[in-house]
Parts: sequence; structure tokens; C-alpha cells
Amino acid sequence: MLRAPICIKDLVKGNQVWKMQIRVVDLWVVKEKTGQKHIELVIQDVKGDQIHVTTQSRDFKDWNDQVKERETYTLHNGEPVVNDGALKVCSNPLKIVFNGGTAMTKVPFPDIPHHKYNFHPIENFLKGSFKADLFYDVIGVLHEVLRTQMGGDGRKSCVNITLRDVEGNVIEVVLWDDYCKQFSAYNTSSTQKKSPTIIVLTHAWCKPNKVSGLPSLSNAWNGSRLLINVEHPQVEEFKASYVASDSSNAPALSLSLTSESSLQSANKNWKSLDEVKSIRAIAELRKDYFATTIGTTKYFKTSKFGWFFEACPGCKASNKSQGCKVW
Repeated sequence: MLRAPICIKDLVKGNQVWKMQIRVVDLWVVKEKTGQKHIELVIQDVKGDQIHVTTQSRDFKDWNDQVKERETYTLHNGEPVVNDGALKVCSNPLKIVFNGGTAMTKVPFPDIPHHKYNFHPIENFLKGSFKADLFYDVIGVLHEVLRTQMGGDGRKSCVNITLRDVEGNVIEVVLWDDYCKQFSAYNTSSTQKKSPTIIVLTHAWCKPNKVSGLPSLSNAWNGSRLLINVEHPQVEEFKASYVASDSSNAPALSLSLTSESSLQSANKNWKSLDEVKSIRAIAELRKDYFATTIGTTKYFKTSKFGWFFEACPGCKASNKSQGCKVW
């Protein structure tokens, strides 16, 4: 008697014998600390439910040769276990571990939906509506390039950017290592364009920024994808909505990245600094303020944080190094 296929929601912890018709909607290679590799993937059934799958490193070559993204298969057997990882790709309470009894046969199942991004709104991140142990897909327009640091001397390559959505919400995104290099290669080779630069980051991790305390996104070490101006129906839909939301939307500023540099913000407040404040008045401010000041620079000091100069006239601090500084 042939075994009837089940759906993802029918999986039960401990039941390793079953059959399922699925589509591979996401696939990536994980390099382990030992240097070995294994395949991880996200599969989807005809009802659109998804589950995270992980394989054994000993079977890497077999699965790497056999399983392809976007293709449909009949999946036989595997071990459903509790999805208790520190960071989760899917919200499904279970995940599947391929074992010695697992087999996959390529079969066309056109009724199984194709991959669709489940973008988490930037506004929800800013409101705290996210789980710290769950990865998300995010889309936005490149709004600013804040800072970049190229790798070397034990440091990782890193670039801080901000993304903006249709409603004007802005969130910071930190791209590390290869993702930083990918963005830098695009940004330095591109010229100012009439259309906005649309960025998609998959499997993004959200956590509070250590300095500002605001939610900030970063790529995962394995599985994230950085897609810039990719051709995709959802991306085109977002782009059309963004352009239509405000006809005065200017294209995102394309800034060249330089090593160890902090790049000037594209904030429109910098463009009209009509008010002039003294150095003393600026030193007494307790929040961000946009103004012009005039003074004479007598000397510069350097530190591991960069360069600065003393900027507080008549500072009463006994140790001059404790006085007010401008970076």
C-alpha cells in the first residue's frame, strides 16, 4: 500500500517515517568551525507552510549535488525535532534533520507555491514588534551610508547604512565581511541614478544598537542574501509604491566608501544651516542640533577613536584632556 503524503503541519516530533511533496524555497551552505560544510534549506508545501531543514556534514556532497533551489521533490523520511536554536530561520516550532533514511526524488508539483518574500515592515522593528531569536526578510531604499571600515589587522569589514520604507521610516543596517564587500563593490562602481536603490536583506537579525538603543539589523553569518536592485515582482511593487508615495523623493545618495572613514549624512538639515551658534553654546547642547559655528583651530589631537580638537573656551576642567572635544 502506497503511503499518502502529509503536509508540514502534520509532522510530529519523533515520527521519522513519512512522505511529503515540497518545494525548496531557500538553500545555503554552512561552514562549520571544524572546516566541514553542510546544507541547510527551507522547504514549503502546497499550503504554503514552511520548515527549516538541516543536513549532516558527512552527506554534504550528496545533498549539494542533488538538491537545487526552487525545484520540487517528493521527500521521504527525516527526523522532526524541536526548533530550539539560538536563532531561527522559521517560526515553525519544529525543524527537520535529514538522516540515513532520508531520500528525495525530483518530481514536478506546479501547485506548490513559488518562493515569496515575507518582508517584515521597518515600522514594526522600530516599534519593537520582533523576536530577538528569529531572522527576518527586509526591504527598503538605500537612504544613507553612515560609516565603513575595511578589514585588516584583525578587524572585520563593516559598513553601516540606513534603509527607508514607503512611509518614511528609517532603520540602520550593519553589513559584515562579504556582505560589506558586496555592497562596497556595487556602491563604488555605481553612479548617481534617477531611480532609488532598492535593497533586500534576507535572514536579517534585529537587535538594539549598543550606542543609540534603537533597533538595528545585520546580516546572519550564514544564509543571509544581500540583493541590490534585483528583478523580482515584490521588489518592483515596492519601488512603484515608494516613487508614487512622494514625487519629491530624491534618489538615494550614492557615496564612495573609504577605509576608516565616517561619511557625511545625506540629512537635509545639513543643507540649510542658517543659525550661527558660538562654540560655548554648542558645547552646552544636550541633544543633536544643526547649526553653523565659526572658530580658529589651534591644534589637533589623535587617539584610537580618531582625531579631535579642544573646543571649549575657558574650560574649567583641571585636566585639559577632560575638557570638551569636537570630533
